[in-house]
Amino acid sequence: MASGQAPFAEDLAANYILSRQDADGGFCFYRAWGAEESTAPDTFYAVASLQCLGREIPRQEPLIHTLQRQQSTSGDFPSLTVAYFSLSALRRLGADPVHDPRPALEQWMRRLPGAGLAPDRWSSGLRAIARCVRLAADWSLPPSAWEAAALALLALSRDAGGGYGVKANPTDTYHALLLRQALGKTMTAADQAFLHHCEDPVLGIRMAPDSASTNMETIHAALRTFALLNERPRFPIAIGQFLRRCQHRQGGFGRTGDAIATLESTWRAIAIRQALRPWADNALAP
Repeated sequence: MASGQAPFAEDLAANYILSRQDADGGFCFYRAWGAEESTAPDTFYAVASLQCLGREIPRQEPLIHTLQRQQSTSGDFPSLTVAYFSLSALRRLGADPVHDPRPALEQWMRRLPGAGLAPDRWSSGLRAIARCVRLAADWSLPPSAWEAAALALLALSRDAGGGYGVKANPTDTYHALLLRQALGKTMTAADQAFLHHCEDPVLGIRMAPDSASTNMETIHAALRTFALLNERPRFPIAIGQFLRRCQHRQGGFGRTGDAIATLESTWRAIAIRQALRPWADNALAP
């Protein structure tokens, strides 16, 4: 443990998450600001985090009903994002949606943007298609629903020097490599080397090979990419120190050391901690 650094406070993180549960069982990170509107993403982040921490999830029955109500009687959802997080949270809770979501999901997938997508939407496009790949696997949907968009966007966002993105970065590269894996394509040597070019003894993982900063999403994506490549990060202690800098006194985590705490960043921090344990458990444990 670095001198002057407090340990990762697991109990405080759990308390922060539980404090964001609404009366309807769902969660929202801004509940402390006087809002009472649970969201599908925040509910997923809370459920996944509490399960990862081995904590009980309160009010599961109303929570499940809240997630089920995100779906209309036709089986559709307000957006692909709501569909992904609602269905993923229900699966984690061992529950099913009320209506068969497959027809609606396939329609969403066939509308995915691919060729001609503007560069400022490459990141969101790669993330959306990666989510569709997971949904397709969960609900036995054909690859034809998403593969054309995936192939087009992979070709658009590929960096000749390795990695993916308008400026190659670990987050876009992680989503792109998930798509390549789902398409049965091998990873290139340049892709394997790209992530190592982003490693840094102080930051752990940089946002790009020439960047001087990082954030929670970047490190989370990088560790997931290392898992895909069956490799390990070179600077796990630096990553652990970054996590501690991002934890607020009330237990939640921000995406950087000076950012507000959110359920999303808290979920990423908990997932990062779990991923690091084989290499840096002594530096992370209380």
